Amino acid sequence: MAITKSLNGHVVAVAVAVAVAAGLLAASAAQSAWVNIAHNRLPDSALALDSDDPVALVRSAQMKLATGQSFGGGADEIADIARRSVDGLPINAPALRLLGSSNLAAADVELVREQMNLSDRMARRDIGSQLWLIEDAVFRNDIDGALRHYDTALRISKSTRALLYPVLADAIQDPLIRQRFVPYVQDRPPWLQSFFRHKLEGSDDSRAMVDLLRRAGGMPQSDDFAPFNTQLLRRLVEQGHYVAATDYFRSLSNADPALLTSLQLTDQSVSENHAPISWQPFSVPGIDPFIVASQRGTVEIESDIERGFSGAFARKLLALPAGRHALRISFKAENSGLNDFIGLSLTCPGNTADTVSLLAAERQIEEGFTFQETFVVPKSCPVQMIVLSARTTTASQDNTISLTDARLR
Repeated sequence: MAITKSLNGHVVAVAVAVAVAAGLLAASAAQSAWVNIAHNRLPDSALALDSDDPVALVRSAQMKLATGQSFGGGADEIADIARRSVDGLPINAPALRLLGSSNLAAADVELVREQMNLSDRMARRDIGSQLWLIEDAVFRNDIDGALRHYDTALRISKSTRALLYPVLADAIQDPLIRQRFVPYVQDRPPWLQSFFRHKLEGSDDSRAMVDLLRRAGGMPQSDDFAPFNTQLLRRLVEQGHYVAATDYFRSLSNADPALLTSLQLTDQSVSENHAPISWQPFSVPGIDPFIVASQRGTVEIESDIERGFSGAFARKLLALPAGRHALRISFKAENSGLNDFIGLSLTCPGNTADTVSLLAAERQIEEGFTFQETFVVPKSCPVQMIVLSARTTTASQDNTISLTDARLR
């Protein structure tokens, strides 16, 4: 009986010990799990549980630096934090970047550069190192190095685009940088499409984009990039670079140069892909345009024009040779009024003060009517813009104007 009691007591003691050990192990695992969860977002809480967690050490220091908090030990304390982090996690780019920051405070730029480059080689996904290396490459006038780190940073995170795209778009205006940027256009990194969109939506001179694409052998050939040709043509015209627009149009593989010397209405000449070198009907408040098939097997440009509208409703860019020309443009209309008019103007476009009028005519809107005019293109006018406009009154009805035929000779 005594032996049995002794054995039972021993079993209970072992069970209690196992239970305590399991509890301690579970508590340790829970603590470790919490540290792993918190060391990025709540580093100070993680350090309260594990003062040597390498991720929390660096993250806490980074957050203090970002909020302007001081370190009692200055650069030496920051360096010590970085070294403790590296001791716990040797492959540790953020710690090396933090170490670089401490040396920067001590003006040891060469050592910082060495440590940032080491960080880059160890973990190319460290965005902080890439941003520092971009600035350093710019400072040293190392264009290739700066672009290489731009590429890396833009691949790492989409969030860097808002910061880096404006600077890169401005840099592309420099011919030397454009030449170094050519390989990135040809290789098409994953960020190139969104960068082109940013560039074309900005206010920079779009002729730089034309030159970049010329150097790179043209716009990348894919459906993702095809709309940029249309956007670039329109931006060039909006910015007043008319000759550059016609030159770029001629460089496109799917462009018909005959569009530059013709007004004829065809499927290609009304395609929005090459507007305004093809006919460009305007879609603005007061106008709804449509491209419709005619009974003659051709196409027509139909515009529903609200009463009281006054302004342009279509345009087309031309590149006619110098000399005398004649045009014939026909319309048909529904609901025309006595005080409703169609205007036709042909100019040698430039800045507002430099625009030269080659032809200006106006006709009352009728059920069917035609402009037949002659004009002279001087040698000083390599491109021309034809604009169709309407002038209606509030007393009239809504009009439907159809451009049915247009010819040059």
